Amino acid sequence: MIGCRHCGAAFAAGSDHPVARVTDQLMEATQPHIRRRLAAARRILEAVDGYEAAGRGLLELASRWTPDALAGLLRPAMDVAAYEGREAVFVDFDDEGLSLGEDGSAAFAEPEIRRAFTEQVAFLAQKRVSPTRSWRDALQGDHDRAFVVAGATDVSMLEEIHAAVIEAAETYDYSAFKSRLTEVIERYDWQHSGQRERRIRTIYETNIRSAYMAGRLRQMTDPDVLRLMPYWQYLHAETRVPADPRPQHLAWDGVTLLWDNTWWITHFPPNGWFCSCGIRALSERRAKKQPRWGEDAPADVMRKVWDPARGAEIEVPQGVDVGWDYQPGALWSKGLTPSALIDPADGMLEVTGRHVVEVDTPAPLDDLLAASKPFTADALGDDLDPEDYVRGFLAPFGADIGAPALWEDQTGEKLPISEEFFQTRTGEWKIGNRDRATMTPLLAETLLDPDEIWLGVAAKINPANPTHVDLVMDRRYVRTDGKRGLIVVMEVGRRWWQAVTAFPTVGKKGRPDLRALNKRRGGKLLWKRNDRSG
Repeated sequence: MIGCRHCGAAFAAGSDHPVARVTDQLMEATQPHIRRRLAAARRILEAVDGYEAAGRGLLELASRWTPDALAGLLRPAMDVAAYEGREAVFVDFDDEGLSLGEDGSAAFAEPEIRRAFTEQVAFLAQKRVSPTRSWRDALQGDHDRAFVVAGATDVSMLEEIHAAVIEAAETYDYSAFKSRLTEVIERYDWQHSGQRERRIRTIYETNIRSAYMAGRLRQMTDPDVLRLMPYWQYLHAETRVPADPRPQHLAWDGVTLLWDNTWWITHFPPNGWFCSCGIRALSERRAKKQPRWGEDAPADVMRKVWDPARGAEIEVPQGVDVGWDYQPGALWSKGLTPSALIDPADGMLEVTGRHVVEVDTPAPLDDLLAASKPFTADALGDDLDPEDYVRGFLAPFGADIGAPALWEDQTGEKLPISEEFFQTRTGEWKIGNRDRATMTPLLAETLLDPDEIWLGVAAKINPANPTHVDLVMDRRYVRTDGKRGLIVVMEVGRRWWQAVTAFPTVGKKGRPDLRALNKRRGGKLLWKRNDRSG
């Protein structure tokens, strides 16, 4: 079965539904291309002897592949899908801006839906399992990319729980989910905390509800939907009336504000464990008829809590549980990199060049330094606002805060550039580590005009399970002027851009360290400046 992105309807491939027709076209056009790529990978695995040779062969293959061939096949069908999909949303709008189906019911995904909601399933499916010791190990936007179960550190077990949650989102069959999870818990002898029934219910409710609201967020922030329904209304107990309602959630019932009001950043449901609140989108005409039209956003009463992820005391709004003061799916919906400039060496295995697969041998560092050329960009002063430093990085790409850009590097790879490279998961600016703030124009030049571009596979130890190593493909942009070395790293997970780091190489005393630059050169050399003298 396939689900319509906008109406949530489930239908079989080959049906007359417009999305089904486009899907059939896409599958028919892309299958030969995908089969050729799988066959190429299979030939390498069958021809080589040993893990290292297989790794080198696959990395060589990956270095030659670009998205252009597949994009050429998909583009015509996606253009058709864009028109047909939007038409499906806005057909038969009533005078209040609500899309109606053939039977007069709302075609937009509704809270009581009990059939596969494609956006919800897609949100769950794109996640990557991540072991954690505690629910506090992964908070807020971490959940947009990582599938975690508090206290679960066995990756194989997590994979099975992940699959069970995806199936539950397709069927809404809690009994089947409970039966499957009980079998998994017993087979792995998982010594979880708390009673089993409540633990299973928590896993089900947390993932299904958060994924549902992530799907709703993606629908409601579609540019055409925002144009017709730009107001959001908070709905208390949208899916279930709790036995003991939270007073603050009751007080927020009916709050009607524009979609970009900052209140929604921290109050987009769910706002805590087992929260059943929701949001509905309204046209301006319909919003003006609501009892709370014209009210300002509710004033927040803040409370202080300890955030172990930051190692500091933070404030969260009264009525919002710790870790729930964010919009589920916001990073996924934007399609850009998650928001963190992470420290480049944390958790890395000590392997040559930080890579587990070595294909090309880097030229001696002395040769790189001898052929270096000065940066044309200048460092910024140390007394600017964070936004000024961020714009120092974004401006050379034609991007700005709130206006991301898709940029193509020297190899033809397209990469997203946005301010989220310089924000924490809560939206705070994070640009000062390792003197990155003043160097943002030079970091931009490192991407735009690098000395070398490397493709590699980095091995990272999972902090919750030291016996588990995550293999992450990355692209490393290297640039030096002979005195300073700069690195920009873009890491790719199984399905998405997972992290970005950009930093000047420095030693323990904070001084420029070109030897540290050399440690980042390794893997497959994708590109090298032919003439550094120009």
